[in-house]
Amino acid sequence: MHAELGRSVRLVVDACRDRLALDYDALDTLCSTLEAGVTHPPTTFAFYYDAVTALLEEDEARAARFLDALAQQQPLSSTQEVGALDNGSRGQCYRERMTAEMSTGLSLHTPDPDTTRNFIDCYRAAMDLLRQTARPLADEIQSIVHDVIAVTGGPDDEGEFHGGSHYQLWGALFLNAQLHNTRIAMAEVLAHESAHSLLFGFCTHEPLTLNEDSEHYPSPLRSDLRPMDGIYHATFVSARMHWAMNQLLQSPLISEQERDQAQAAVARDREHFEAGYFVVAQHGKLTTLGDSLMKNARHYMDVVAHP
Repeated sequence: MHAELGRSVRLVVDACRDRLALDYDALDTLCSTLEAGVTHPPTTFAFYYDAVTALLEEDEARAARFLDALAQQQPLSSTQEVGALDNGSRGQCYRERMTAEMSTGLSLHTPDPDTTRNFIDCYRAAMDLLRQTARPLADEIQSIVHDVIAVTGGPDDEGEFHGGSHYQLWGALFLNAQLHNTRIAMAEVLAHESAHSLLFGFCTHEPLTLNEDSEHYPSPLRSDLRPMDGIYHATFVSARMHWAMNQLLQSPLISEQERDQAQAAVARDREHFEAGYFVVAQHGKLTTLGDSLMKNARHYMDVVAHP
């Protein structure tokens, strides 16, 4: 994803050389490091999208501001950060992107210090468990999720935010710090939410579905009707959650209570997958990529049911 972003940023920068007064040395350095696959903050993606949108709208002054912000982006010093949503410029960028895509009546806030500490402890415990029971998943989460952000909802919210990500903040994962407070619940939500980022990463050159956004169908994870791309995501991540929980069930490292929780999750995830797969199979107009990924998920669910 970072290499693809670097190539896209370079195209934008080259198109602006005779039009905008920018720090081209800094932008060229950014392009080179991104093209080499060096990990940068999720805000790097956000500033790129903002700059391109401004250029398409022929607002060169606004585009220059975002390109200046892009030029200041630096590689991450560590592979993954875990902490609370801050109230600075980064937090504002995160909050604006996420709330724009969320259901009306939901909001994101910074959790108190005790809630944040408990969240971090639970996250680390769940990741440690995954490293011992589902190492490929743990390694994948570590490699594609670079910023894990603890949030809480507001007292007047009309519903509850569980977790999410945004393709314009690739590498960031947002989780409600007041939920997912056991190793099993945290492991399942990590398998869920990181799968969305995985699918975003697959789609650099080709979408998953070709259905129009105006076409809405029943979703296995939502009460409202959803576009096919959202249903595809929900179906795919259900299989991934099932796999994660099934790996835990084969481990002696979980307690009997945790085993009951994982067993319930496995049943729930299969139900969600089958419901979503039915809709995708009936109405989905899948690309070659989308068809291949869904066939793999279908194959896993069939094999685990009839080994």
